[in-house]
Parts: sequence; structure tokens; C-alpha cells
Amino acid sequence: MKMDQLVLSSLNITEDQYHFKGQFILKASGKSKSVDLEELAKPSVLEGIKAYFDLDEPTKEIESKLMDMVMEKAHIGSKIVEGENYDESARNKKMERLAKNLDIS
Repeated sequence: MKMDQLVLSSLNITEDQYHFKGQFILKASGKSKSVDLEELAKPSVLEGIKAYFDLDEPTKEIESKLMDMVMEKAHIGSKIVEGENYDESARNKKMERLAKNLDIS
């Protein structure tokens, strides 16, 4: 199975004194798995996700794509400002800033 077939849902990110925690659910082919964002740094968790969904990609690529999916989902749920004065580079800077704030170590 390819990562493109996975759906990330029920993203919940909380913050306590600048310490971010997050959980989400991965779904595909009638299977679902709850994932803790802090656990993604552990190779055993990534291997577990890879085995559970029978993913073809290497674990580093899985981790990278999952973080991209989380960042995209977190942005969609936030205030969306688009229109005449919409600045794509400002949105990208905000996404980078949010990604740096996530403490997944």
C-alpha cells in the first residue's frame, strides 16, 4: 500500500506552556490506528505503522509524509484567510513556524 492511500483524521493538538501534544487516527482499507504524535520519533512505532498498513515506503519517508499530513490538517482546521490580498509565502512561513513549535522528541 502507498502512503497516498492513508487518511489522517481526528487530529487533536493541545498546548500547555508551549509544550505541544497531538493525537490522530490513520485509516485505510477498513483498518484504523490511533497514533500519538510524540511517538512518531520512535523507529518501533513507525515500523508498527508500516507493518499494520503494509506500506511500501521506508520509515523515514513515512515519518516525513505523516508530519506533512499533520501540518496540512492542522492548517485546514485553523482560520483560513484567502482572497484578494492572500499571500502564499506568508502562509508557508506560518506553517514552518508551527512545525518548529511541535515538540516530538
